[in-house]
This record gives sequence, C-alpha cells and structure tokens, in this order.
Amino acid sequence: MIAALLLFAVSAAASPAPHAKPYWLKTYSLAPYRETWNGELAVKKLDATLPKIVAAVENGGGRLTMPLAQFVGSATEQQLSLIVPQKKSKPLLAALRKLGKAPDPAVRSSGAPIPLEEVREKLARLTKEKTASAVALGQTPAAAEIIDELIEHLANVEAVARATDGEVLWNVTVKEAR
Repeated sequence: MIAALLLFAVSAAASPAPHAKPYWLKTYSLAPYRETWNGELAVKKLDATLPKIVAAVENGGGRLTMPLAQFVGSATEQQLSLIVPQKKSKPLLAALRKLGKAPDPAVRSSGAPIPLEEVREKLARLTKEKTASAVALGQTPAAAEIIDELIEHLANVEAVARATDGEVLWNVTVKEAR
C-alpha cells in the first residue's frame, strides 16, 4: 500500500501541471473559411442554367469569388467558386438541387471557430499592460517587440472573425448532363 502511494506521488509530480490561462502563444487561424466544399452539379442546359445558379447563389447570401466570365469553362462544363456564409450553405445546396442533380459535396473542415471573447480579452490585457509598462518595456526591447507582435496577431484574428462569421468556400463543377 505504501509503495502504491509513493508511486502515485512520484507520477503526480512527474506530470506537468496544466498551463495557466491565458495561453499567450496559442495560434488562431486567419483563414476566413470554416469549411471547403468540393462538388458537382449536373444540369440539362448549361447556358440556360448558369444565370439561375448565379441568382440562387446571390439570393442565398453567397457570392462568386470572381466574375463569372473569368472562371474556366467550356460548352458543356463550368467551374465556379463560391463564398457562402456557413449558416446558409445547406439551404443553398438545396436551392441548387432544384436546378440540377448534386451529390453531397466533399467537405473539409478548416478548424474550430475563433473564440472571439478570448481573443478580445487577451488583446485588451496586452494593450493595457503595454501602456502601463512603457518604461519597463523600453528597457527590454525584445519583450516589447513580442508584445507588439502578439497585439498585431490578435487584432488580425479579431478582424477576420468580425468580417466573416464563418464562411464556406465552395468549388463547384457545373456539367451539362448528357
């Protein structure tokens, strides 16, 4: 019994303590997309259906990543890339299925949502301490540079989170069914 207690005490001492919050070196994705979808849409007449597809995308809260004329296409096939708010992506898929046949797209997740409140708390704390400790940071230029880099990164993360609110990048090949 005593040996078991000693073994437990040694193993508990050997395991690292949980990291205190906040974890300052945690990185956050700056990618505006939560998911990337890849899929196909088979339609009866490509030329007649393309304007309807673009209208469905726009009515569904999405947009093309560039003008339609700049996408690669042929007489029977058209590549499209759309950006759609994540919350509206499934209703848009349903709308496009009314225009043609579309299997479920291949979905690749781009990571967890940005914890915006955590980012804002870190940003506020760093900014406050930088102002309050200007003299001390003047004596430690490397530390001041690190703080500036963290503030810059956190401000960029906050801007991305505010601007996108989670989007899906959807690559679609529209094909004329034969």
